[in-house]
Amino acid sequence: MRGTVREMIDRGTYRKLPLFEGELPPGSYAQIVEVKPGQRVGKHYHLHQYELFCIIGGEARLGIGEVEYVAKPGDVFLVKPKTVHWVVNGSDEPFRLFVVKLNYRGDDSVWLEE
Repeated sequence: MRGTVREMIDRGTYRKLPLFEGELPPGSYAQIVEVKPGQRVGKHYHLHQYELFCIIGGEARLGIGEVEYVAKPGDVFLVKPKTVHWVVNGSDEPFRLFVVKLNYRGDDSVWLEE
């Protein structure tokens, strides 16, 4: 099945494109996320969901817990529930991730003050 490509949803510093809505098993979700050039997605965690990131374009600093990575195309990362994570795109190109959420129950994001 090919994912339905719709219009990107703008969230300020990043955009997202939900895929396979209503077609995945309950508790799962897939999307493409694009962090805009020079922008960041602040520190946050999820109460219940796991996130699997596959980097598909660009390069950025990706923090997961206490570790910060230079993430680039082909890299794959797993973020477990209640693990703080963030992205800083210091380049002038978009940073794109294919994101699969497991144990998804809607938006269970907890954003932290910076």
